[in-house]
Amino acid sequence: MRTVISASRRTDLPCFYYDWLQAVLKAGEAELPNPRFPAKKYRVDLKPDSVHTLVLWSKDFRNVLTHPGYLENYNLYFQYTINNYSKLLEPNVPLYRDSLQTLAGLLRTFSPEQFNIRFDPVLLSTRGEADPTPLKPGQARLNAFTLLCKDLAALGMEKCRVTTSYVFLYEHVRRRLIKAGVNMIHLDEAKLILFFERLAEIASRYGLSLYSCASPLVEQVKGIRRGSCIDGHLLENLFGGRVSKAKDHGQRRACGCSKSSDIGSYDKICRFQCVYCYQQFTYLAN
Repeated sequence: MRTVISASRRTDLPCFYYDWLQAVLKAGEAELPNPRFPAKKYRVDLKPDSVHTLVLWSKDFRNVLTHPGYLENYNLYFQYTINNYSKLLEPNVPLYRDSLQTLAGLLRTFSPEQFNIRFDPVLLSTRGEADPTPLKPGQARLNAFTLLCKDLAALGMEKCRVTTSYVFLYEHVRRRLIKAGVNMIHLDEAKLILFFERLAEIASRYGLSLYSCASPLVEQVKGIRRGSCIDGHLLENLFGGRVSKAKDHGQRRACGCSKSSDIGSYDKICRFQCVYCYQQFTYLAN
């Protein structure tokens, strides 16, 4: 049984720390600070013979597309977030069309089954949308999702996974949204379920499978499956061999992911600076 490596939930390694990622893959190991006790260090074995799958999380995979380097020695699974929000919510994220172009390039090498496209999290507002619909704020999110599904189908991505969830308002996230002037629109549970039913209908129309991410509410919606962004069964089906299917107890209680070893660290600050991000960060100077 080999290890699944997550790179990374804690920061965007493929975009902002790609040289470091290539260096530790070359070395065959990474030394990392303990997330709770940073003074303590631990090592993760990254030798190709020890790793079943390298799971890459990013909103910008252009480095992987143009300079794969040591990634070519590993089975890869992509967590690709494409939300198409405004720059108010996602200040430094690539434009939607650039993200689609990168995805099209990756598909010349990798199969659709190796992708989880994350339309995540869903946050309803007017100022947060690239193409707002002020009189019907939720319609803009539905329109953005329809465009994404249409483009994924045009790329032949019907066998990928698409994952979504509703934004969780931790107190630091709520304060950040207020400070940024994002007029978040709150829906009650019944209306939220109706909204996500619309998302499920749109995905189905384009032959795509929609999954939830750590969201018991979304799991109630007909047409949405309980998601596991890192799914041991899926990775075995894709690449053979054996991996742990045990629950990853380091994640939120509602998370359905299988066990993995994360090689990110919180001292590597994500420079996308998305306002809805669950990490507690200080805004960087431009």
